[in-house]
Amino acid sequence: MSYITVDSSTSSTTVLIFDEKLKILKKFQKEHSQIITDEGYVEHNLEEIYQNLLELVKKASEILTNPKFISITNQRETFTLFNKKDGKPVHNAIVWQCTRGQNICEEILADVSKRKIIVNKTGLKPNTFFSGSKLKWVYDEKEKIRKKVDNGEILFGTIETYLIYRLTNMKSYISDTTNASRTLLFNCLTNEWDQELLNIFDIKKIELPKVINSSNIFGESDFNKAFNKTIPIIGVAGDAQASLFANFCFKKGDTKITTGTGFNIQTNIGNKMFIDEKSLTSLAFTYENRNIYALECLNSYAGGTISWLKNNLGLIKAVEESEFFSKKEKDNNGVYLIPAFSGLGPPYWNSEARAAFFGISASTNTNHLIRAGLESVAYQMVVYLEFMKKSHNMELNNLSIDGGMVKNKFFLQIISDLLEIDLSIPEMEEMSSYGALLFGIQYFHNIKNLDDLKDFKVKKSVIKPNTNKIINQSYLSWKEIVDKHFIKNQG
Repeated sequence: MSYITVDSSTSSTTVLIFDEKLKILKKFQKEHSQIITDEGYVEHNLEEIYQNLLELVKKASEILTNPKFISITNQRETFTLFNKKDGKPVHNAIVWQCTRGQNICEEILADVSKRKIIVNKTGLKPNTFFSGSKLKWVYDEKEKIRKKVDNGEILFGTIETYLIYRLTNMKSYISDTTNASRTLLFNCLTNEWDQELLNIFDIKKIELPKVINSSNIFGESDFNKAFNKTIPIIGVAGDAQASLFANFCFKKGDTKITTGTGFNIQTNIGNKMFIDEKSLTSLAFTYENRNIYALECLNSYAGGTISWLKNNLGLIKAVEESEFFSKKEKDNNGVYLIPAFSGLGPPYWNSEARAAFFGISASTNTNHLIRAGLESVAYQMVVYLEFMKKSHNMELNNLSIDGGMVKNKFFLQIISDLLEIDLSIPEMEEMSSYGALLFGIQYFHNIKNLDDLKDFKVKKSVIKPNTNKIINQSYLSWKEIVDKHFIKNQG
């Protein structure tokens, strides 16, 4: 038995071939364009994404002619508007990074009643990160689209919904709970689109996809004749939740960190949704007709901070060099970076904050600056996890980290030392794709008990914590700077 997965991310489409032992046989990848409009809006060309998928699956089909099924994972909050009749897009996809709905969010945040309804039903904050405000913006600003929406000619969906609709020749208009839960329009207690939420955004007539759990069949497609028969699409999930599932975070307290340009932290909190305006709660997955929820931390800058040291300051020639130069110094010489390039996220929630170096002196060299940058990424992760443990009285278990920064052992050691916990690193790099595949495996093999997935668990290496007085003191000093300059003086 062999399988294919599709990962439609913010920057590219990746298609993987897995063998019967769930080892990656082949990887195909193609980047897609990031469209920045004159107004600063962030968009994707949907047709480009769709055609890239077909191209890569065609290449995969030349190696694997008869996959058992194909799974899909995707960037979660990015949404699409497309023609009901032929599936063609009527507007570029609006990317999760786009902030065009900011004024709408501010109006909702000012209304205590509306804000509480959103938080209580979705677990999320009214924020442009999620789809709702930007969908309303399009509805308000684009008259032609508004009329077609009102006439039932246009459909809404996140990326996987659009792709599946096109792939199945308009037969499957469908989403999964993990993606639907990121729209601010979906009730994460009842697993239904919620009319009260739609009313808050004044979106009353739009047609919405059927929503099922991730471990399901979503349709069939020959992928534009890449195969001589239709292949079932089984296992669909948003990338962050797919990674949580792939890391076997099945029990309360199990936690994963995914690093890339930004980072995502999710902690399994069980089957009760925790409502707290200072935290984000995600619908992690559905199991035995019950939702499993996760506390979530989102941050736009992780690897992006290191890229900034390289691209903007020219301190390193490659991001991989950050570890080498950081280790050349015994400490940061009192230099600290607060990487608030787009504000400070949880637990600080200071959107007005901006990045700054502190403690630069005549003895500061480039190695100190590089080390301060690398340390700052780890400190952001640790401060959130400590906040989560304290505020929710929860112990971290099974802490795993995946993504682009796991090759930096110095960085990983900082996290392990500060949290005083083992840090596990999966041997497989493509954990979101693997998670979508596991959702598919669960359905395909009718696996009822999550423990029965243990044979598919990815092997992991472990970073053990050390006693590190230097890094502990540095972390405390970093927190003091944040508190003094970015928290106490707000407003």
